[in-house]
Amino acid sequence: MKYLILLILFFLMVSCSSDDSKEQQNNPPEDVSMFYKGMDLSFQSELEDYNLNYKDENGTPVELLDFVSEKGTNLVRLKLWHSPQDGENSLEDVKTYAQRVKAKQMDFLLNFHYSDFWADPGTQTPPLAWQNMTQEALRIAIYDYTKDVVTQLKNQNTLPEIIQIGNETDSGFLWNYGKVWGDFSNNWSNYAALVKEAIRAVKEVDTENSVKIMLHLSNLENAIFFFNELSTFNVDYDIIGLSYYPQFHTKDLNLVRSKLNELASTFNKDILMVEVAYPFTLNWNDNLGNYIGYENQILSQFSATPEGQKAYFTWLVNTIKNIPDNRGIGFCYWAPDWVAFSGNQNTSTSGSAWENQCMFDFNLNALPVFDIYKTN
Repeated sequence: MKYLILLILFFLMVSCSSDDSKEQQNNPPEDVSMFYKGMDLSFQSELEDYNLNYKDENGTPVELLDFVSEKGTNLVRLKLWHSPQDGENSLEDVKTYAQRVKAKQMDFLLNFHYSDFWADPGTQTPPLAWQNMTQEALRIAIYDYTKDVVTQLKNQNTLPEIIQIGNETDSGFLWNYGKVWGDFSNNWSNYAALVKEAIRAVKEVDTENSVKIMLHLSNLENAIFFFNELSTFNVDYDIIGLSYYPQFHTKDLNLVRSKLNELASTFNKDILMVEVAYPFTLNWNDNLGNYIGYENQILSQFSATPEGQKAYFTWLVNTIKNIPDNRGIGFCYWAPDWVAFSGNQNTSTSGSAWENQCMFDFNLNALPVFDIYKTN
């Protein structure tokens, strides 16, 4: 009888083990966090007016958004200007293009500049409509504006996956209300208060808490200082966004890697390299000077050739993916489509300042760097 009981228990254990195994097979593993292979396509709303003939690597004409989606792009960044001086990057432009992005099953990153034109560390001019306000009035304005924009996007089913509060805000934004440089180095409380009002507006619209909030700096070497200063004010953000351009920033790639790792371990935030690019040549294709055109502006490890451009992005992706605790969530190529063209004087000035850093050559054929999107 004793052996019979043991035999029954044995079969019960085997049966339970088998059932557990089947259950594990039927339940798929948890989703791995998405690695973003993004592009800033903010110029497309204008460039499409000029019927540019983008082509694949074989010279066959393509529709740009279809092509980049098929190649593996899974995030599109669009900048938003409050009341654009040249009529570009308006809310209507963003809403229209966002619908096309979502239709391709790509994620959408909305870049609030909180300005009527370009905002960066050296220029953070408030919208004309917001100038000469009190601090309190400006906090109401940024809240109301942000909430209206996000509500309109939600209502057309294009709620962004990521919302960026200000562009390259190393110096703060909405000068001098939220400036944190120079004579305003003790102004962090006002900067933080403005950012928090914008975030509050987003979260009131995003009732499902699906939108990630990103703060964006231009220089990763100063990022530790910036986020340490901000930490006092309990700002609720999710992602550290960074620009990295070798012609403007350090060329020490070991320093780049160590700073990224230090940021991740210090602040426990995801990191998105939200503005990156590299030239495929030092030549130009128009009569306008380029941002980069000399050997001393590029990295010695990577030539300004199609192969060097691809090799640089191979290094960059590997570096991001090796940030501790899987905090590196991807990259976003800035203006891969801003090729030389003749158009709006405010944008082209008889050309582009960026055509040798695009992902299309001077014949508008896709370059090998697209392989990085397909294989990662």
